[in-house]
Amino acid sequence: MNTTYKEEFKVFYVTYLLVLINVVVFLVMELAGGTQNPYVLIFFGAKMNTLIDAGQYWRLLTSMFIHIGFTHLLFNVYALIVLGKLAERLFGHGRFLLIYLFSGLAGSLISYLWGPELSAGASGAIFGLLGAIIIYGCRKPAFWRTGLITNLAIVLGINLVFGVVFSGIDNFAHLGGLFGGAVSSALLLFLQCQRQNLH
Repeated sequence: MNTTYKEEFKVFYVTYLLVLINVVVFLVMELAGGTQNPYVLIFFGAKMNTLIDAGQYWRLLTSMFIHIGFTHLLFNVYALIVLGKLAERLFGHGRFLLIYLFSGLAGSLISYLWGPELSAGASGAIFGLLGAIIIYGCRKPAFWRTGLITNLAIVLGINLVFGVVFSGIDNFAHLGGLFGGAVSSALLLFLQCQRQNLH
């Protein structure tokens, strides 16, 4: 690993760690029988409402790191790298991780409450990053002038429409993650402002 890659990893190590976890889980599941095998998905912790009803609440967390098929993994890993690096730079390592996990859990919870299907994926957490970046941009006029926030809002809208039009997409997780990311980032930014005012 040359100096440039070392510096890149140091700046965005949480993003790359999350990518690594998702890829390793995917490979292990493929070896165990395939990521599109319902039995493998259930065994590794996909969101299944009846099992959550039975007390397996940990599925709300583990389902965030499971992907159904290579295309699902590829799209989410790409989105995680792009949005994760931006969010990690804006919020810092710890707050970025907190937003990501809270968003993913919020997405899983909303999916559990309103979506009966077996589901998994990092999409809720990734939508949470979108929400967090948009909330951040609302406080920074320079962000709007770059067009970044407008572009993110368009991407967000397109993805939500896809979720309505095409079957097999868990829009409840997307909406829950988006809400979780917006709320958690707004709260973290508010607390940051309060601390700055105290000093």
